[in-house]
Amino acid sequence: MALQVDNPLWLLGLISMIFVLYLYGRSHTSLAGGRKVILVILRALIFTFMIIALAGVQILWPIQKIATSFVVDSSYSMAEGDTVLEQVNKAIQDKAPEDKTAIVSVGKEAVIETPLSDKVNTIDSFQTTVNPSYTNLASGLQLAGSQFSEDVRGRVVLMTDGNENIGDAIRQASYLRGQDYIVDVLPFSPAYKEDVAISAFDVPENIYLGEQATLSMTVDSSLDTTSQVRIMMNGENIVDENVELQEGSNQLAFNHLITTDGFHTFRAEIVSEADQVIENNQLAGFAETQGVPNVLIVEGKNDNAANLESSLDASAIQVETIQPELLPGQLSNYLKYDSIILSNVAAHRVTGQQMELIERAVHDFGVGFIMTGGDQSFGVGGYFKTPIEKVLPVDMELKGEKELPSLGLSIVLDKSGSMAGNKIALAREAAARSVELLREKDTLGVTAFDGQPWEVVELGPINDKEDVLTKIRSITASGGTDIFTPLSQSYSQMEPLDLKRKHVILLTDGQSATTINYREMIEESLNEGITLSTVAIGTEADRMLLEEMAQLGGGRFYEVLDNSSIPTILSRETSLVTQTYIEDDPFYPALVNGYEWGSYFENAVPQMNAYIATTQKGRAQQILTSEKEDPILSRWQYGLGKTVAWTSDLTGEWAGGWPKWENWSPLWNDIVTWTFPQYQKESYQITEEIEGNQVTLNVAAPDNHTAHLDAKLVESTGEEVAFDLQPKAPGEYQGKFEANETGVYFLQITEEEDGEVVSSFKTGVVVPYSEEYTFRPLNQQLIEEIASAGGGNVLENLDGAFSSEGLPPRYDQQDIFYLLLSLALLLFLFDVAVRRFRFNFAFINKVNTRLDDKRSRAKEMTEKRSQQLSQIKQASSKKAASSTKQVPPKITKAPIVKPKQTKPPEKPSAKSESREERMARLLDAKKKRSK
Repeated sequence: MALQVDNPLWLLGLISMIFVLYLYGRSHTSLAGGRKVILVILRALIFTFMIIALAGVQILWPIQKIATSFVVDSSYSMAEGDTVLEQVNKAIQDKAPEDKTAIVSVGKEAVIETPLSDKVNTIDSFQTTVNPSYTNLASGLQLAGSQFSEDVRGRVVLMTDGNENIGDAIRQASYLRGQDYIVDVLPFSPAYKEDVAISAFDVPENIYLGEQATLSMTVDSSLDTTSQVRIMMNGENIVDENVELQEGSNQLAFNHLITTDGFHTFRAEIVSEADQVIENNQLAGFAETQGVPNVLIVEGKNDNAANLESSLDASAIQVETIQPELLPGQLSNYLKYDSIILSNVAAHRVTGQQMELIERAVHDFGVGFIMTGGDQSFGVGGYFKTPIEKVLPVDMELKGEKELPSLGLSIVLDKSGSMAGNKIALAREAAARSVELLREKDTLGVTAFDGQPWEVVELGPINDKEDVLTKIRSITASGGTDIFTPLSQSYSQMEPLDLKRKHVILLTDGQSATTINYREMIEESLNEGITLSTVAIGTEADRMLLEEMAQLGGGRFYEVLDNSSIPTILSRETSLVTQTYIEDDPFYPALVNGYEWGSYFENAVPQMNAYIATTQKGRAQQILTSEKEDPILSRWQYGLGKTVAWTSDLTGEWAGGWPKWENWSPLWNDIVTWTFPQYQKESYQITEEIEGNQVTLNVAAPDNHTAHLDAKLVESTGEEVAFDLQPKAPGEYQGKFEANETGVYFLQITEEEDGEVVSSFKTGVVVPYSEEYTFRPLNQQLIEEIASAGGGNVLENLDGAFSSEGLPPRYDQQDIFYLLLSLALLLFLFDVAVRRFRFNFAFINKVNTRLDDKRSRAKEMTEKRSQQLSQIKQASSKKAASSTKQVPPKITKAPIVKPKQTKPPEKPSAKSESREERMARLLDAKKKRSK
């Protein structure tokens, strides 16, 4: 046991206390005798307790309990899991019952395998999963140390090969040492495997159109083998060859003719049967080719955009036309185009991911975008609340006061167990979008079904949209599938309603449990004016039945293989059934503001037959409008990109005489080229530094000029990465990001002046595979530095894992502040009682009397002794004076007288004669002799 004083200066108060109590003891008060003594003692104790409490005196009890946390490196380079497990179990068996242990697994992140406890006796295997692509020893040490409590002496045993590639384990070990914990390290040699790896892949960043680009790579192999090399450009295979590899480093080079311009991504891959490590078999690269502008046209139907293609063929624009099903799924495939045109394409034929990639290409990288009209475009195409709607200068929802026919819509929604997860969430979103497209006077019903129907929203007018949306979002998936009952219920509810349009949408991913014939029910309902559309989700849906039901019901059938298209289908159906989006009265478009295209409209313009009604966005530039002031041709700036909306078609069925108009080709050439990126490109020098998955980009501006730069960093999947570019010196900038995936990241840098973009620069950042897959020997130096920083040792085994040797002492602190304060309070109350009440202190008075008597006797004896000593000194001085006179003594002869017979004085007994009495007797005898 020991004591600890937090505020020792308070102990100086004891000196003042002694002085005050002394003065009080000497003072004359009405209190005397035993009461005064008691008060002095009480006040001495009260002051002492209060001073000790204020000084923060704590009792320290030495801690004997030991806690050991094993941090196990579970990264890819550590393959000795069984050996580690065996040693840990052996160490745990040797611990004392009260000792605690914990196990932490660490890869890219640290997770608790076994929490700190004294109940751990053995573990069978490591159950937790970590990302093995990186080694973050610091996170493992931090998590291990965070489990220790104040009542244990902690030791962390790190089991690793020392090949750290994220974090700073030395710093973390030093921090644990500062908390009186130690870090020991048990090294393990990394596992070596037969490996064929691409260690370098070089692609020229700038390639001219028509150039034979040289693609070179370095392949490191641990054996002689035959391997297959593949190189893909923008996802298409351009090299596929077998090569002979020698043990060691191999240099390979391939040539490829670049026939298209734009931004290209490359991926090199090597495959070998003997290879045991596939994670280091791929590397990426990028290149940019400057050439003629490149435009992508996506047609909903064949030859929908034929008139536009012929118009662009006359100019130096390279046009590529595809069906929506061939739209790419990687961002790089969109960045190679200067503009993208959707010609009458229904939204359900474009996946949600593809829409997001297009939106990202336009907003962040300046790719142009144009949408043209038709019976499957804009609102009737289902683009309400999609990324494409955000890009366009018009809204799909009609916000004007248009007279709508009375409408009844019933949504029959499958909520069986197979719809759980993403399907039911998207189905809820689809129903919610339909509600937002309807007006409050419209009639809506929503029925969810599994084995039984559940009327989510009772069929009736939409009085409160928010309440309806809340009910829809409460739908959860469970149960079986019975289609007939809820469909029959929806029909029966819809029949008696006096509405001009009645429509039912059935959405399911399964097969009905019943085999009832639907034909009679659907045909009877169609005769009553109720139409039916069906949506089959996934491959397990009864496609044949649902398609037949849609044909019988006079509606449309949709087959959904990508769940993200569910909301767009219901939006399209809701838009079609209202039939207010299609304006089919012939008219002559009116010019609002021609801008630089105004010269084409100076003379008369052709008549137009039809268009899709939309709503102009606030900042958009309106060029042409209809007689109802709906936008026909409008444009705006969206991020870095420019977009155009043409709400009529390109075939002439809706556009009337426009495709034959003499200004058709020059107008569309100007429209398309207006959407091309127009900013002057500044060249920035980009260098990257990679530490684990942390990537630092250093950007140097040309001529070191200072400007305000904005940067966007996007993965190949279209996901934006958190990245902030900050100035660090004139003309120099720096930003960091965390790379969770390998490959090419796309960086767009824009320069702004007075809030306006004046230039842009697009490039790529290549993130290779983790260093975890480039096998290195045991890092003995790092292991020793970690052990040294942590105050521990480099171990050979775990025999002393629970030994107290080397552990710094730790104490359990017990604060006695309130105890001392309570005692002082009690004594103070007793002090008050002594002063206010009369107590019998006879025993104290008796003690005082005895003490006084003893002091009196001692005083008398002291005074008597002093007198005796004075007499001895005087007698001695007289004798000395008489001896100095040399006069012979006078002899007289005295008569002999016979003494009287007297009784001799009684000698005091030695036992009863005290020392003082004996001294007095001797002095008397001496005086008599001197006389």
